[in-house]
Amino acid sequence: MGMIKSLSKIFSNPYLLIIITVIVKIPLFFTKHIQEDSFITWRVARNLLDYGVIGFNGGERISASTTHFYVIISALFQLIFGDGFIRPILIFSCVVFAIGSWWLGKILFRKDVLKRGFFVIFLNMTPPALAASCLGMEYGILFFLYSALIYFGIYKRKNWAYIVFPVLLLWTRIDAVIFLGVFFLADLIIRKKINFVFIFGGILGVVSVVLFNEFYFGELVNHTITAKKIAYKNLTQNNSIEFLLYQWAYYGGLIKKYSLFTFLAFIGFLIFLGFCVSKIIKDETRISSKTKTILLSVLAFALLKITVFAYFKAYFDWYYWLPRVFLFVGVLYYLLNYVPLRNRILIPGIFIVFFGLYVFQILQSYTIGYMEETQRMQIAKDIERGNTELSQSILLEPAGKIPFYTGLYTYDEVGLVNKKITDEMLKDEKFWWMNSVRDYKPDYILTIIYTPGDERSYYKMKQEDKAYFDSEYVFVKGYPIAEIHQNAPEILRRIYGIRPIGKDYYLYKKVK
Repeated sequence: MGMIKSLSKIFSNPYLLIIITVIVKIPLFFTKHIQEDSFITWRVARNLLDYGVIGFNGGERISASTTHFYVIISALFQLIFGDGFIRPILIFSCVVFAIGSWWLGKILFRKDVLKRGFFVIFLNMTPPALAASCLGMEYGILFFLYSALIYFGIYKRKNWAYIVFPVLLLWTRIDAVIFLGVFFLADLIIRKKINFVFIFGGILGVVSVVLFNEFYFGELVNHTITAKKIAYKNLTQNNSIEFLLYQWAYYGGLIKKYSLFTFLAFIGFLIFLGFCVSKIIKDETRISSKTKTILLSVLAFALLKITVFAYFKAYFDWYYWLPRVFLFVGVLYYLLNYVPLRNRILIPGIFIVFFGLYVFQILQSYTIGYMEETQRMQIAKDIERGNTELSQSILLEPAGKIPFYTGLYTYDEVGLVNKKITDEMLKDEKFWWMNSVRDYKPDYILTIIYTPGDERSYYKMKQEDKAYFDSEYVFVKGYPIAEIHQNAPEILRRIYGIRPIGKDYYLYKKVK
């Protein structure tokens, strides 16, 4: 009884609860796992500070980041903290994610302070919550804004929320329009009338982003969308229903392997989730109709986004982090509210399960962080020895850590950060890479998996191209992933044996 009173006192203080969730996430920082695309946004932010231009390479305007709002926030953190901004901005992301989970907890557990506190802590321990908060992307802020609209708009019916949060959501990610559509319907069900303020907020958000893109960048949508559409159009040859279902389960769940087992595991999870939902729908005493509508809308949004993005072959795991978080919201609500066990048995049982998921993410991040620290960061260090600056250039993929730390003018193989590469792809689908080498003569070239000229790759060359490349570029160093795996700590070697991650890299330098 004394323990329950103490916990209730702690959990009733949102500041203490938020601090607890941040402390829980600190171990993830030591894995050195930061999502590659975070560095694209951070370099755009640095470019804004240094050149007064939203771009990637000096004075060239380009929407290389998928998020305008997070670029502005990243620029503020770099302005305040300088080169040491990364840890502060990661902590900020953890804090705003925790605030968002607190708002959801206040909706779902309006009077039960103890269960609300455990809901917040357990939700922040799930793998997608850890990834969204700690890996440097905009998803901590996005979750904060999602939850803010739900809490202040749908739940508390504050008219200002229907204008402020749709605008901020769309400036954070344009695909937030899916979320707005689902929750417009939820608001309609709750109010039983059309919310014209909500419509105005959504229109204002879409129009403001599109007009900004058109007048500032000369494109209606972010260049990243255009570049990916062009670069990845032939990425997957397998268009079967089987592969689509595997893709859906791969990104909807936590098991990172395209397989029948992954598909069956995800189906099993959805069956359990359906059972939870049926119990919640039938309950007329412990949950109000408004809260029920909000919870079901959260789950509907999660499944809709996973399905839509999987169907359109969106091959980036971070798109699915927040939908997975929302799926866990439904499961956690059921476990805390409907499992017929006393708290002294129920809470430790749930903790064991979620601590297992927490350790799973820590180990996964450790495997990725170690690989990136010993390979891509080492590549950046090797290039930096040449006293790099923006007057020198590099052609590579991906355009994250290495360009961020070297400061080189960047041509990336997808064209995310440089429209010149996109133009080359449109002109010559087969030999665009070699044409780019001839046209732009980068000082450094980094190839992935294959060496230049390998017919299995897109580094294709004609006979005269091979002679040109060999005369103009010298091989500097190879970075074989097998060597990194072999030299890793024992626990990582075992994990790499089960799920090998990473690829070989080959560094070339232009002959002076």
